[in-house]
Amino acid sequence: MRARQKKKDRTRRITIYVTVAIIAASIAVGVYFVSTASGGSVLDKYDNVPISSTVMAGLQSVSRQPYGPAPSSTMQSDVDNYAQSPYVSNGKPELVFVGGEFCPYCAVERWALIMALNRFGNFTNLHYMTAANDEGDYATFTFVGSSYSSNYIVFKAFEAEDRAGNALQTVPANYSSVWTTFGNGFPFVNMGNTYVIKVSLLAFPDILTGGNWTSILNEISTSDSTGLQIRQAANMITAVICKATSGSPAAVCSAPPIGSATSAIAGPTYGALSVLSQATSPILVQTPSGPPSAKRFG
Repeated sequence: MRARQKKKDRTRRITIYVTVAIIAASIAVGVYFVSTASGGSVLDKYDNVPISSTVMAGLQSVSRQPYGPAPSSTMQSDVDNYAQSPYVSNGKPELVFVGGEFCPYCAVERWALIMALNRFGNFTNLHYMTAANDEGDYATFTFVGSSYSSNYIVFKAFEAEDRAGNALQTVPANYSSVWTTFGNGFPFVNMGNTYVIKVSLLAFPDILTGGNWTSILNEISTSDSTGLQIRQAANMITAVICKATSGSPAAVCSAPPIGSATSAIAGPTYGALSVLSQATSPILVQTPSGPPSAKRFG
């Protein structure tokens, strides 16, 4: 009888301990989400702050050769041969990007896009950004206020919505018509109106989970699983650009795995297209705020 009572007491104590542990864990989770919802993460204080020279140097370093693995077959299939009247500025094809600062898929794709573009030119005045708190709060960048120079392409970036989902930058009509044709999703890349990437090349933005700009650069540099995926996407975008520039510059476009990835893209090179008219370079229209729109991801 006494042994049975001891067993009951022990069982009761275990039940109490487990209950207390569950309650404590629930409180901790609740506190985390409250703090995230109200104040965001420690990364958020960097939003819209110009990136440091150290991070800029890191971005340039990971963009250099060796470029790493070939793009996956899925990435290859994400490139659409659109081949309409080319977008051209000063004789150079335009790469048009449409994204949203809140968007998690844009957050991860910007890493690859910046790496690819660094191979053809130079950015100035890039700023830190994080995806929306309820969209992963991933460390990324914003193109608002930045500039890009290149001897080979012209980069036109439009962050259509801010981190809160409000209207930020207006996409000019000649670009938005094509964006609309492909579903108005984020992120959207149009290379010279000849090749379109209407979905994120990196399907899982959560590969950035828990990372800051320094740690993500380290992952790309050391080519861990996250870094390899970002390198693959950067190489796919690089190949699309090389297709549009007819393989210029050769130092980039002939390097492995860019040459073979470029050859695998269906459709004409930019030099083979008949340029009947040049798209104008519209002035960017900025609106300070606006009604939130649906959060669309490609």
